Amino acid sequence: MANLKQIGDLLVLIGALIGLIQGILLLIPGGGFMFFNPLGGYLNAIVLGILAIIFSLIALVNSGFLKIKALDFGKTNKFIVVLIVGILMVLFASDIGGILVIIGSILWLL
Repeated sequence: MANLKQIGDLLVLIGALIGLIQGILLLIPGGGFMFFNPLGGYLNAIVLGILAIIFSLIALVNSGFLKIKALDFGKTNKFIVVLIVGILMVLFASDIGGILVIIGSILWLL
């Protein structure tokens, strides 16, 4: 069981880092970085980049890899917070990173 928690931690870390990198790449003007948004693609690349960075930082803080007081949601229900942030990452910001965060947060329960 401890191995699944460690694998879940690793997947959350990798997913959040991928989301962070994808958010930074979306902020680069004229970078040619294409992004598929499942909600229809109506959001600007700058907005998507900022959302990707914020959601990735929230996932990193609530999984225990970073310490930022403003983004910490408390000591209880870390699984639910990281799962919801992963879903929001898939919907708005980072598809692959969000999927890894969701899988990692589910592995925390097993």
